[in-house]
Amino acid sequence: MFYTYLFLLLVFVVFLRPVSTLIHELGHGLPALLLTDGKVTLYLGSYGNPDDSIKINLGRLEIYFRKNPFHWKVGLCKMHSESVSINRQIFVTLMGPIMSLALALIVTYYVFFTDLNGDFIVLLFFFGISTYFDFFANIIPQRQPIKLHDGTVTHNDGQIILNLLKFKKLPSEYEEGITLYNKKEFAKAAELFKKVLESGHKEDFVYRLTISSFLSVLDYKKAKVLNDEFEKKFKAKNFASNDYNTSGFLKSYFKDFNEGLEDYKTSLELNPNNSYSLNNRGYTYNLIGEYEKAILDFNKAIELEPEHAYAYNNRGLSKIKLGKAEDGLKDIEQSMRLDENNSYAHMNLGIYYYDLGDFTKALEKFNLALKLDKNTYEIQERISETKSKLNL
Repeated sequence: MFYTYLFLLLVFVVFLRPVSTLIHELGHGLPALLLTDGKVTLYLGSYGNPDDSIKINLGRLEIYFRKNPFHWKVGLCKMHSESVSINRQIFVTLMGPIMSLALALIVTYYVFFTDLNGDFIVLLFFFGISTYFDFFANIIPQRQPIKLHDGTVTHNDGQIILNLLKFKKLPSEYEEGITLYNKKEFAKAAELFKKVLESGHKEDFVYRLTISSFLSVLDYKKAKVLNDEFEKKFKAKNFASNDYNTSGFLKSYFKDFNEGLEDYKTSLELNPNNSYSLNNRGYTYNLIGEYEKAILDFNKAIELEPEHAYAYNNRGLSKIKLGKAEDGLKDIEQSMRLDENNSYAHMNLGIYYYDLGDFTKALEKFNLALKLDKNTYEIQERISETKSKLNL
């Protein structure tokens, strides 16, 4: 009897549980194919990670099956069409839980209203519990965000539907702003999102988009004003790791280092693998002279994201300040290989030459950093100090 139940458990985990996830994701994917013209991708066993997966192409539908079925308790449906109406998004999102519920009702019928083999009934009974769990876990809104493989976040189906219903109430400026944001016309998008906030629609996602837009055009003052307002309204109940990172960055930029470090700490408690928080906290440690702590953060940021140019040049500065100039310069060179237009790499080289007393070379590097990005942190001050050393 023990081995019978062990076998049934194995069948449930390896075969039936994956079927439940697949049905749920197809509930999203099939309507998405019918209602959009673009490609639709389903991930079975991950939140968007194609690695270690078997890929199947069925016309516009592609499915990534994680090779290990024990991971198949999660999944993701991604629509690639650039513009999908809110009503269609709501329908596609709702159909996942509906398919789970339909499967649960079918299983319930066979368990209670048919005369099947006893062991099979036991298996179906637990499978039915699993499918009901899928339905309720997805349809009941949860504020806790779900981190995707690409670093972005989403929510469960119920919360997404609630958010989409909020979108429907927003003025036309919001839709226009989204279009401009997707086209990377951030300055125009920022002004439209700001109008939405000023009209009284002070939703968390509108704040995030507005702050992100102002940051993208390097208007840190407006971003800071909005972030302060965003904090007062949502920090206690709805701040995610990336929100704390943004808040920490703005506080550090305006030299409120202690508060910035507190925000980075909370960001990393929520998501220890947030490479942006690691890099930004490390940069803040550099600014206050805690170079050993900075290197630890940069090491982890690079481990998580080996192509992170800023983490390399920042770690390079930490090493230089600790007397490891040769290793530090190698890091800065690697940063430039990854991003030749990285103004901070040139600024850090300028700091290196400044500390050596080669003010002419330092000024050359600082001017190049300014040319690449006039908003490079404190670059004007560094240029002024260097010119004074050269009596210019």
